[in-house]
Amino acid sequence: MKLAEVKAVLEKNGLILSIANYQGNEDLELDFVSIDTRNILPGTLFICRKGVKFDSHALVTEAIQLGTKALIVEKPVDVDQIPMLLVSDSRYAEAVVSSAFYGFPHERLKVYGITGTNGKTTISTLIHYVLTRKGKKGSLLGTVKNIIVDRYYDSEHTTPGALEVLKDARETISKGGEFMSMEVSSHALSMKRVESIRFDYAILTNITQDHLDFHKTMGDYANAKYHLFELLKADGKALLNLDDEWATKIASRLPLDKKILTYGLYNEDKMPDYAARNPKVSIEGLSFELWVKGIKSGEVRSQLIAEYNVHNLLSVIALLHREGLSLEEILVYVSEFRGVEGRFELYPHIGNDIDLVIDFAHTPDALEKTLGTARILTRNRLIVVFGAGGDADQSKRPIMGQVVAERGDVLIITTDNPKSEKAFDIIRQIESGIRTDVPYLLVEDRKMAIETAINIASKGDMIILAGKGHEHYQIFDHAYLPFSDREIAFQMIRTLKKSAS
Repeated sequence: MKLAEVKAVLEKNGLILSIANYQGNEDLELDFVSIDTRNILPGTLFICRKGVKFDSHALVTEAIQLGTKALIVEKPVDVDQIPMLLVSDSRYAEAVVSSAFYGFPHERLKVYGITGTNGKTTISTLIHYVLTRKGKKGSLLGTVKNIIVDRYYDSEHTTPGALEVLKDARETISKGGEFMSMEVSSHALSMKRVESIRFDYAILTNITQDHLDFHKTMGDYANAKYHLFELLKADGKALLNLDDEWATKIASRLPLDKKILTYGLYNEDKMPDYAARNPKVSIEGLSFELWVKGIKSGEVRSQLIAEYNVHNLLSVIALLHREGLSLEEILVYVSEFRGVEGRFELYPHIGNDIDLVIDFAHTPDALEKTLGTARILTRNRLIVVFGAGGDADQSKRPIMGQVVAERGDVLIITTDNPKSEKAFDIIRQIESGIRTDVPYLLVEDRKMAIETAINIASKGDMIILAGKGHEHYQIFDHAYLPFSDREIAFQMIRTLKKSAS
């Protein structure tokens, strides 16, 4: 990509404030784009960003020594040997330049974006599962893992940065991929990680309290989610959960020329396009009647257990049906899907005949829904091990304590990922929301908390390990220490079995 082309893209999006050392370099060939000095090769366009914790403008000298041939900056830097384009927003610049550099890949892909507080991982993964079972090639970007057709890599963020998303989209095309199913977080939307992508479908799962440390108010949070619908292609479709109070508000804001599809529980007064009637939850999974446009159209059977998955399943069925798959084949594939790691991951009748559930629930709403399903399934007491993440919305912590106290029988409050905060300070904030008549323990060490839960469990009890789900680490300050709820629990159960024998 030539420097003149970079300049043209930035000008088209109204981003350029000033230019330095440009004359005579218009035809400079830029072979790579990077935001990380570790990835710089000779011929790189380096984009400097002012982050929350670090400002990469400080690395300009190092970047030039490594082979940077041109810069995009958000504030002036002392450089006189290479071209420098000063822009109003580096993150936006990263998005539009990356899209142009990789050939606007969204134009050659079906792109499915899923946003909302809960359900994003299950929905995006199930879409990817069904389409690949159907024989299509495509990619998955999300919280648990990223799959770029045949390449797997671990996730650092729910939605990768703009450059990485565009690079993954281009790789998808080069490998013969046809689609990309991706979680789109409110942070990603606010920080312009998907600003240059256009979506064929935008799904809203729900909006409940989370990330208010970042968005400040629920209105700000909802507005961030709404932006996904502003990124739809000209013929793109919005899929909204009609049972979520924010869906109606968002639907009323969408342009009249946008196609809106709805899903939710059967309701004759406000019938969704895709509706579930008579949902049933058991330890084997979910089932419900599927109604399409007010007509009974089949029976959904799924190995997913938690009741909230009714809405997740409906959204996927609606999207795939509109994409041309028959309901019959969709329902077969859905019935074969075994779920996502750490999402109501149930291990029944283990150890001393207890039931163990590992779940990622880390918001008041997610905990309420997870424990609601657990209450239906438990044969005896409900023992809940949970905490709250650090450097995040503190206002939800006492609410989480209140929610678990209302639904659990025994509470063990422990450490999640405290990050830069003191773990016990977080625990105390959770404790402030618990009624005094509910039995609970404060166990700062999460390993000890899990072992305590298993030690006190009796036959028929259900233990919920909430908050970390699929994660294989704990974060203290900036250190990622190996840790898995599942491994700790099963190690303890094996130890008890040996003792008993």
